[in-house]
Amino acid sequence: MAEFKVLLVGSGGREYAFLRKLLQSPDVKVTVAPGLSGMLYFLSEEQRSRVELKPQVKANDIKAIVELAEEIKPDLVVVGPEDPLILGLADELQKVGFKVFGFTKTAATLEGSKRFCKEIYQKLKLPTAPAEYFTRAEAAIQRLEWYEQNGQPVVLKCDNPALGKGVIVVPLSHPGYWQELKSQVRLMFDPKMPLGFLAKAVLLEDQFHMLNEWSAMSIVGPNNFWLGLAPTKDHKELNGKNTGGMGIVTMAPGFSYDDMLKRKPLVRQVAEHMSDYHKTELCGIFYEGLNRMMGGVDYLVEINVRGGDPETQGQLEFIEGAPLHEILLAAVEGKPEILSRVRVPEDKVLVGVVMASKGYPGAYEKGKVITMPKELPVPGMIFSAGLAWEEGKLYTAGGRVLMAVGEGKTVSSARNRAYAIVNSIKHDGALVWREDIGIAA
Repeated sequence: MAEFKVLLVGSGGREYAFLRKLLQSPDVKVTVAPGLSGMLYFLSEEQRSRVELKPQVKANDIKAIVELAEEIKPDLVVVGPEDPLILGLADELQKVGFKVFGFTKTAATLEGSKRFCKEIYQKLKLPTAPAEYFTRAEAAIQRLEWYEQNGQPVVLKCDNPALGKGVIVVPLSHPGYWQELKSQVRLMFDPKMPLGFLAKAVLLEDQFHMLNEWSAMSIVGPNNFWLGLAPTKDHKELNGKNTGGMGIVTMAPGFSYDDMLKRKPLVRQVAEHMSDYHKTELCGIFYEGLNRMMGGVDYLVEINVRGGDPETQGQLEFIEGAPLHEILLAAVEGKPEILSRVRVPEDKVLVGVVMASKGYPGAYEKGKVITMPKELPVPGMIFSAGLAWEEGKLYTAGGRVLMAVGEGKTVSSARNRAYAIVNSIKHDGALVWREDIGIAA
């Protein structure tokens, strides 16, 4: 059996999901840059022997990643986070001959600029809400006053990358709705970055009443390569604060794989537009955040050019019939023939509960001890994210530390199992989580 070498870029929960799935093939060896030591904890001894972490090589250090690739000569490079893609990592690796599962710099603008993405969807006449664009806080606030006078609620979006926290949706029931939006605009443009990012521009997007929200992710590549993954419901709030994803339900309640299949022609329209007008192929994970509106129409909220975190953790588990490294390589090479072997089952449900460091998404401490059960109390799994494993002990090493996932035939059974796993993890108050994952779905 010939060894297949993968260079995996990143260190979070999404990258651990890729690592876990890739290692299910015994011929795959993975180098993770930078990786995080907690990634190794849940692997078997045999799997650990096929993993090498490179903590000194940072994901955004394009030169160092390229040098590492030239040193180890991987058969495939998989780029997890969006920042290296937006910086052009895929382009630089391709220049020296490597096969890369990840969007080019031009293609990554679909996530790097909300305005760029919005204008493409409007040009293609694909369902998406109207929006206006502003480069100064004062101008955006002045326009908000017009929206207030006309009774049209809006969603506030940072145009540039914002660590997954650049979309502000103020509940319509908020007693100071318009003042809160104005306050958030000021915070986005504040050079002290109280939100963790600095907006170069913002969009004010019409807010409509939606029936449901879901994440539609697909693996795309040249030659019309398209593999739809399982529809997923994400949860992006903790204690009333905007966060990265705090939990998932896969398959998303109220959605089927047929809903995912309906996305294929729309994704192809975007891919063809990028090829025709921007001279770049889409290759990687194409993530659509969607709102299901009245009449069953799905309006685009955003595009990401990488797997959602934590959606990826659930969605990769639903891929059956072919090894992940073969699917990803086929996407890069534009060989859709493999898709006849792939199956996405609809007879199971995963509910995942993210456990985060106390204080997240604000200030939090690292280095708190976490103790895992010797065996999981119910069917499920635990995904490492911001977790360190040193001298036989586990420590918190990030905001979102891990995700406990329960598996079942229904949302209720999977949810009960997920929280049983949550309650089996000892942390002495170091971790916080939402209690309503699977109910709020």
